[in-house]
Amino acid sequence: MTRSARAIEKALSVTLCLLIGACTAHADVERGFDIPMVDLNHQPGVHTQVARDLDHPGQYLGHPTTVLLDDGQTILAVFPTGHGGGEMRVMRSLDAGLTWRQMNNPGIRLHEVPTIFKIRRPDGRTRLLVTTCVPREGTFQWTWSDDAGASWTEVESKDIGLEHGIIVALASCWPVDDGRGPEAPQWRGVFHDYRFDNYTIDLTLVADENAPGGYRCEWGMAERIEYATPAGLERARSAGLCEAGVVHSPDGDQLALLFRPQHKRTNAMISYSRDQGRTFSDPVELPGALTGERHVARYAPDGRLLICFRDYAPMNPNNPSHGDWVAWVGTWDDLVHLRPGQYRVRLKENYGNSTNNGVGDCGYTGVEVLADGTFVCTTYGHWERNAASPDHPNASEGRGLPPYILAARFRLDQLDEWVKDPELRMEPAPE
Repeated sequence: MTRSARAIEKALSVTLCLLIGACTAHADVERGFDIPMVDLNHQPGVHTQVARDLDHPGQYLGHPTTVLLDDGQTILAVFPTGHGGGEMRVMRSLDAGLTWRQMNNPGIRLHEVPTIFKIRRPDGRTRLLVTTCVPREGTFQWTWSDDAGASWTEVESKDIGLEHGIIVALASCWPVDDGRGPEAPQWRGVFHDYRFDNYTIDLTLVADENAPGGYRCEWGMAERIEYATPAGLERARSAGLCEAGVVHSPDGDQLALLFRPQHKRTNAMISYSRDQGRTFSDPVELPGALTGERHVARYAPDGRLLICFRDYAPMNPNNPSHGDWVAWVGTWDDLVHLRPGQYRVRLKENYGNSTNNGVGDCGYTGVEVLADGTFVCTTYGHWERNAASPDHPNASEGRGLPPYILAARFRLDQLDEWVKDPELRMEPAPE
C-alpha cells in the first residue's frame, strides 16, 4: 500500500469513527440499571477452586489470566503471588476447569499483573505469550512457552519510550491482518500509563535461529491513542480510562475497547475502530449495567456476548452487587446502541479489603468458551469473611480473608433459566 493510499484509508477511518461518536456522544446515560440480575453466589456446581495457599493462610493470590489450549480441554491459569506482582505461578486443568494442579514453578518475578495470549507462529505451531511490565520504570516485559507451559523463556525487556510509565501491559491483544498472510503474523495490544493515556503496540514474530523456538518476539514502539478529536482525548484523561477490554463485531469489520473509568466520575466507556485498532472514535459512556473495571468479553455459540468485570459503580447507590464479581449478557448491537443488555449475573460475592477504599479487589477474569458453549471464567477475590474484623463497608458481617482463585462454569442456556427463578434474582438495594 502506498503512503497516499494509507493516508486516504486513515482519513476514511477517522471519518467513520467520528460518525460513530456523533451518534452516541449525546445519548442519555443511566447510572443504574433495571435489567434482571441472577445471583450464582451459592449456586451448586458452578464454582471450583483453582488455587489457594493453605500452607500460608495469609498469602495473597490474585489477578489470574487464562488460555484454552488447542485440544479444547486444557486450560492454563497464570497469576502473581501478590497484588499486582510477585512470583509467577501456573495452574493447569486437563478437564476444562473442573480440577486444577500447579505446574512447575517457572522462577519468574512479576512487577505487575500478567496477561497470557495464544498466538500462532509462522510455522503454524502455538506459542503462549505472557506480557507484563515494570510500571514506574516504563519497561515492557514478556516471556513465552512453545511447549504448552511446561517451560518458559527468560523474561525479556524493552524500553518503549514512554515518560509516564506502563500499567497492565497488555490489557488486551488481537490479531492484525496487514496483508502479508500467515507467514508474517502480527498482533496489536493495548495498555495505559500513569497519566491515563492509552497506547497500542505491535508484535511480529521474526525467524531467529538463536531465539528459543526459532522465532523471536519483535515489538514496535508505543503509539498513543488520539481518538477522533482532541475532545475525545480530554474526555479519556478526565475519566481516567484504562485497562481496555477488546471485543470484535460478529462480522469482524469493527472492534471496540471497553474502558475502566478509574476516576469514578463517569460510567465505563467504549470506543470503536474500523481499521484494526489504528484509529478510534471518541469514547462515550456505557450504560450503568456495564459500568465496572477490567472488562473481558467472549462470544457464546448463539452469538450473544458474555462480559465479565469487577462491579464498581459508586454513582449507582442502589447497585446490589457493588464490589462483586459480575458478568453481563447482551449483544454487539447492545454495545453499539448503548443499550443495557439482556441481564446481569453476580458470579460471586466479594469482601475485598485491599483496593477501592476496601471494596472490590476481584474480577480480573480469564474467560474461555468450550465447544459445547460452557464458559469457564476464572478470577480472584476475597471469598470468605473474617468475622473478627466486622467493619467492611460492603459487608457488615466481616471483612474478607486474603484472596484466592476460583473458576465459575456455566452455559448461557443455564443462565437463561436461572434468571427466571425468583429465588436467584437480585433486587436493587434499598434507598
